[in-house]
Formats: sequence, structure tokens, C-alpha cells
Amino acid sequence: MSKYLIEFDDHLNLSVNEFIEIINKTEGIRLNELKVKDLTYNNNTLIIPGHGIYIFKTDNDILLIGKARSNSFTERIPKHFDIRPKAWFNRLLFITCREHYKVELNDENFKLSSQYVFENGKLLLINMKNSYQIDQFENILRGTTETLNKFRRKKHDGNIILSDI
Repeated sequence: MSKYLIEFDDHLNLSVNEFIEIINKTEGIRLNELKVKDLTYNNNTLIIPGHGIYIFKTDNDILLIGKARSNSFTERIPKHFDIRPKAWFNRLLFITCREHYKVELNDENFKLSSQYVFENGKLLLINMKNSYQIDQFENILRGTTETLNKFRRKKHDGNIILSDI
């Protein structure tokens, strides 16, 4: 089992709740140790197709659940670390400022959030072969977990079997 990569297709017989247990048991790669190579290769094996769901978490919380559907993990993940408040796609720092620290969205607070996520954050990748499932599964995970990025508040049935998505 990888420390940060979960192959979605290997778990199609599980329910969403059972899959969330796998997410919770998967350690994740520490953000202060993350290399670009880790977004493309896992244990020197190419991550194919290299898109799906990604989760930023700490030991206690899921900070953000996002998707890399039109971009690969390699393209999408680094955008989250841009410390400019008006930057495009830096939802991790935005969510950390707004929901974790509950502070104003400004340059200093984005820097504070950046330090926090690098010191405490971990990354999980859920590699998905079928891109049409990515949007729905991201929605389901946001509706069945306690994540800080909960702008989609619709609750989902955790008993749905992954192959039915």
C-alpha cells in the first residue's frame, strides 16, 4: 500500500464509507517533503492517468478535497501554494485562512496559512482512470466527510458502492 496514492479502481467493490476508512488510514505525503516527481511517479512507477481526487489533510482534519480532471496532479497541486490572495486556484491557502484561522484574506494571512500547511499538511492522491467519475466522486466525498471546503453541503449516502458512481 502506498503512503499517499490510492488507486480508485482497486476498490470498486467498497462503499463510500469503507473507502473513507482507507483514506483515513492512508498516511499521506508530508507537504514539506513533497517533490514534483511525487505527483507524477509513485515508487518510481508512473501514475497513470495522473488525474482524479486529491486531499490535503492534517493528522486531525481534512483541509480540502479537490479534483484534477482537465489537468494532471502535476499541473494542479502546485497551484494551491501560491501565496497571493488573488491568485488563481490557490484554494488550499484560501480555505486555511477562512476556515482554519478565520482571518481576513490578505498577504500576511496567506503567508501564515502557507507556513501552517507546509508544517502540518499531508497530501493524498486518488488516481481515477475514468474522468467522468471525478466530479461526482469529489461531490460525494465533500458530502460525506468533514472537510473545510464545504461549499457543496449536499449530504450523500455513504453506502453507495463505488462501482455505481
